[in-house]
Amino acid sequence: MGVVAIVPLKALSDAKRRLAPALDARGRRELVATLFETVVEACRDSAAVEGVLVVAGDPDAAALARPLAVEVVLERRRGLAPAMAAAEAATRGAAATVVVMADLPLVTGRDVDAVCAAGRRGPAVVVAPARDGGTGALLRRPPGVVPTAFGRRSAGAHVRLARLAGVPVTTLDVEGLAHDVDTPGQLRHAAVTRGPLRRWAGRPRSA
Repeated sequence: MGVVAIVPLKALSDAKRRLAPALDARGRRELVATLFETVVEACRDSAAVEGVLVVAGDPDAAALARPLAVEVVLERRRGLAPAMAAAEAATRGAAATVVVMADLPLVTGRDVDAVCAAGRRGPAVVVAPARDGGTGALLRRPPGVVPTAFGRRSAGAHVRLARLAGVPVTTLDVEGLAHDVDTPGQLRHAAVTRGPLRRWAGRPRSA
């Protein structure tokens, strides 16, 4: 298989707790579903991606993914490190993987194509940073050529891991991969560009 897109989806019980000052639990779940479906659609629209794997953090997250015609792996251990370990075990036959975060409201298939094009020959690592220093997308050719280090300031960490391993690394500034939604401010910013998000950005939190 060629390039497989990996979309980690946290347990819905843990969904977007940093948005609690703006949204109640139901609103956060609805928002997570909308963002996740946007990301999966972008991965499926990418001409470079041959398959999409969702690593779900709980049965509710898995149930959200299954109707989208993607492969689903359930990984109950919390955190992105176990999710990535499960994803790597499931994608050993791929030529490359591109991890795309599940909370990118502006991402398109062309954005994913741009990352894949930058790493079309291997070995290679391509990092698309988020505005907060995290990683919006990470391509590795072949899969596992360097470990992952998702978390705060992970974009720089991924670049350093590639350099330490002697793997050519490209940092790619892609607008649709740079804006995630973790805070009320980020939600308001995204809603300015993507109209459907306004229903959450302007919704008062239930008591």
